[in-house]
Amino acid sequence: MKAKWKIVASLIALVLVSMLVGGFLGAKYAEGVIRKRHTPEAWNRTAMRALQHRLKLTPEQNAKMQHILEGGVEEMKGIRLETIAKTDVVVERLLTELEKEITPEQRAEFEKLRKQRGSTTLDMLKVEPRKK
Repeated sequence: MKAKWKIVASLIALVLVSMLVGGFLGAKYAEGVIRKRHTPEAWNRTAMRALQHRLKLTPEQNAKMQHILEGGVEEMKGIRLETIAKTDVVVERLLTELEKEITPEQRAEFEKLRKQRGSTTLDMLKVEPRKK
């Protein structure tokens, strides 16, 4: 009878571990998909596909609309660059304010945290720099 309970407990543990691993992997996959969908380039592709499918564009219309969308994508990238720059300014101001509130003993650890932060970059947003 004890052997039967060990088997049942092992199977339950296996199912629980499988659920946890599956949930974790599924969440990571979904995060990647969502991140890819929120880039200006992905928006361009999605919008263009919708226009082509719904409006049955001629080749001439297709080229003109793609040009218009590309201009919008470049504008969106510029907005993201500005947002990154503004975000860095705010974070640096906050860190300076926080630093005023810590003790000399806490300063070394605070500096480690500050260095770990790095700077906000386009890599974080998966955006290429604007073409000049």
